[in-house]
Amino acid sequence: MDLSKTLRLGGQALPEGILIKGPKYIVVAYRDKLNDIDFVTFEWSFKLFDYLRKIPFIRGLITIFETFSLSIKSIFVMAEISDDEINLDSIYFKLFISLMFVVVILLTIGIIIFVPKLIATLITDYFLSSTVFKVWIELLLRFSIFFSYIFLYRFFAVGKKMFQYHAAEHMSIHAYENQELLTKDNLRKFNKEHPRCGTAFLAFVFIYANIIFHTIDFNLGFIYLFLARLIISLFIISLTYETLLLGWKSDKMFFGKIINFPGYILQKITTMKPCDDDLDLAIAGTNKCVELHK
Repeated sequence: MDLSKTLRLGGQALPEGILIKGPKYIVVAYRDKLNDIDFVTFEWSFKLFDYLRKIPFIRGLITIFETFSLSIKSIFVMAEISDDEINLDSIYFKLFISLMFVVVILLTIGIIIFVPKLIATLITDYFLSSTVFKVWIELLLRFSIFFSYIFLYRFFAVGKKMFQYHAAEHMSIHAYENQELLTKDNLRKFNKEHPRCGTAFLAFVFIYANIIFHTIDFNLGFIYLFLARLIISLFIISLTYETLLLGWKSDKMFFGKIINFPGYILQKITTMKPCDDDLDLAIAGTNKCVELHK
């Protein structure tokens, strides 16, 4: 049986390697201290998730939860690779890493949410007599910070390498899905952007949520406002996933290309041309993942 017609692969770029995800197994491909390619493999399959992933408007929420869970798991894996003395099974280590992950996310969200609100308030209080434009100034600042944050990451060594890994992972999965032999020359035939990229999903959720929250006036108390935005956010996640899923399934059709176009534009930022070593790593990880599923 040709697995490329039945086995759907995904992936993530890590600071020190490439993660390839199949329906049941995960492969983290990385280079050891001798610069040879090595792997960490583990099973990642939950029957409940497999069932819920088939239900429209529920599967988007499952995807978000799974993405963050897998990100935390990959941090554990890379920590163990980087330092042999780390006790990966220690509950204290797991709590520490999970806490740090949550803190980083909260700080990032805080910067993106509260800094624009503060600046917009100062501008309207001291430079404009009307507060009519406050919402739109805040929205413009929020989008500017969000995309600048992503773009500037390219200029750090770790960011550049992750974006190269990101591109290599996409090109390898492209080649696999098109039933091409996984070689560097064949991978170079394909775009470094992929229609099913999870980055586009998260970005669309951020964009839609901000536009909706800034155009609908919620005249509610803090607790009710929080609950209302939480419920709407869950709906936005579900709706966004269903929209992008339609685009992914119809990528070769005109309306599918329209749906996927903003995601491709965003991936111009989050991917960079990979080197030969990056392609080798992506090929090795993809082949290993396919081998495990056989």
